[in-house]
Amino acid sequence: MLIGIKDFQKLRWELKSIKDLYRFPYSRGALFTILSQKRVDMVKKKHPVAVQKLNVIENYWKSKKRLPPWLDLTPVMRMRLLLKAIGYSKSEIRNSIQNPSRVDNERLEYLIWKSLFTDYIYSPLAVRHQFARGKLGEKIIKVWLENREIDFKDEYEMRGEKKTPDFFFPEPLRVNEKLVKWIESKALFGDPKTHRFYSKKQYLRYQELFGDGYVVYWFGYVRGLNSNVNILSDRFFNSSLRGALLDMKFFTAGVSAFRSEKFKRILPRLSIKSYVNLGCETPFESVEIPELMERENFHEYMKTKDFLDGMNKLIDLYSHGRVMLVCKENDWRRCHRRHISWVLRNLGFDMVHLRAF
Repeated sequence: MLIGIKDFQKLRWELKSIKDLYRFPYSRGALFTILSQKRVDMVKKKHPVAVQKLNVIENYWKSKKRLPPWLDLTPVMRMRLLLKAIGYSKSEIRNSIQNPSRVDNERLEYLIWKSLFTDYIYSPLAVRHQFARGKLGEKIIKVWLENREIDFKDEYEMRGEKKTPDFFFPEPLRVNEKLVKWIESKALFGDPKTHRFYSKKQYLRYQELFGDGYVVYWFGYVRGLNSNVNILSDRFFNSSLRGALLDMKFFTAGVSAFRSEKFKRILPRLSIKSYVNLGCETPFESVEIPELMERENFHEYMKTKDFLDGMNKLIDLYSHGRVMLVCKENDWRRCHRRHISWVLRNLGFDMVHLRAF
């Protein structure tokens, strides 16, 4: 996605919520990233002001048992401020966010659980999602280099260095008629502010230490960014994993669908990397996540640490490519995967429910 500055500014202004990701003719990944970066900028601006009003937040909670409507932050950031306002320590706030079941106030516990399932930026699940997106971007480059038997060192092999790009080449690599020594992978959209920040923090320093390199913004960038830093288009890497990163799709299906010959024919086109067994006998290799297996009153079970652990494992699989959830019930609306899908959709994923033909 390469876009002019005026079109970018208009798009960024019009993106207000997850629901808007269906409105524009760009990849879901690009739109989600622009929206997320916008919300992060908003929090950085409004959070310091809100911190100065902790006593107002506390009084409002005591009288209304809810958060003040003017507290315009993301759900988890709102809850963090509330907990701080009513006297929770830093460690107590951290523990409450990691496992709301520890909170001894029923109303407070409910609001924290709700925030964890609806905050697509600052909830622990959202942070896991962002990490998985970053790993998937790096994997695309790594596979591309390995398939061409190109010698490289990743950031883990270069530990100990003050500044470490994602990929360093002992011998200069020719890419798009340029000889480069490094590539930096960013699961971000390259808007002017983001590009300026990372240029100062990383890219220009890499150039000083190693020479020319490339940065890859997987979700696109604004045309005409600082030419002192080379930007490599994500389209350079022709990979099915790139599609998974850009469209942010999770698939679900009942196991009976796999008996359909038509269904079997379309599966290769979906490029599924992981099949997750949610409670059925599968005739193919699949991953089991015990914490996400069907159980009685799954809606209530969601408010447990075990469920969060299972969702973390599921999101981690996205770092390898597209994921399909498989269960014994053909209709997802009658299956517990509807609850799992609700959480994933709140995190920005596009849920595609497939049925037998």
